[in-house]
Amino acid sequence: MPVGHETMAAISEELVLGERPRARPDDDAPVVSVVDGPAGRETLALIDAETLPARARQATIAYGDRISNAPGAKTPSRTPAARKSARPRSASPTIFEMLTFVVQDADVASLASETERRRFVEAHLLSRLPAKTMTQVERVDVTPWTVKDTVVVRVWCKV
Repeated sequence: MPVGHETMAAISEELVLGERPRARPDDDAPVVSVVDGPAGRETLALIDAETLPARARQATIAYGDRISNAPGAKTPSRTPAARKSARPRSASPTIFEMLTFVVQDADVASLASETERRRFVEAHLLSRLPAKTMTQVERVDVTPWTVKDTVVVRVWCKV
């Protein structure tokens, strides 16, 4: 039996006025209310379960087989002493003191080459370094900073 205009008008009026439909004693139909609000986790999980395709189970490698030094690994890990070093070890370690400076209003392009960075350190920072000459300066790193026209200058000095 098609729904008539009067029935649709009554439903629209109840929804607009926010009244709950009254159940008749002889009616076994559930009372439905419409509420506008955010969906809960359970609701979203049910929607996802219904709409997303199930992912097939994937074969994986056991943790001990992926990470060589993990507990239960089948292959022995290579200790740092067993690794081949790119540089031969000296009799005593070389120690550096690294000083960090923040330079504002710096022209980053002028500090692009190692030569220019060393000139900058010699002209502006040498008196602040433990090194007395530029021959004791091993390395100069320049990193752009988040503030415009500002760089971080790191100077490595041999101890």
